[in-house]
Amino acid sequence: MWAGWCLKVICDHSGFGVKSGMPYIWYEKASNWKNNFIKENKGILWQEEIVPFFQNIKFSSSANTVEKCYAELDDFVEKDRGHIDEYFLKLAKAMRTWSVIWTKFNK
Repeated sequence: MWAGWCLKVICDHSGFGVKSGMPYIWYEKASNWKNNFIKENKGILWQEEIVPFFQNIKFSSSANTVEKCYAELDDFVEKDRGHIDEYFLKLAKAMRTWSVIWTKFNK
């Protein structure tokens, strides 16, 4: 879901059309679903704050490539979501690492 939200806001900013249907999630795991739900409940609660976060993303005018948008997005994640949980600080760092590797191997 995270990658889809990132893609959507970058495409919107870049003027690319993205068409998708309603978001449907079917929660089905082979193991004990109650235990999995307990482990993953933060993610479910975080959606209440993450969806508005993505709805309010405003990239700068200098973010004129996907790479630049993604770099700004990882800053937004760190600054605006880091207070929710340490996970978002780690996520922003991982996003930066991915950007560096992507840029290095896709010149």
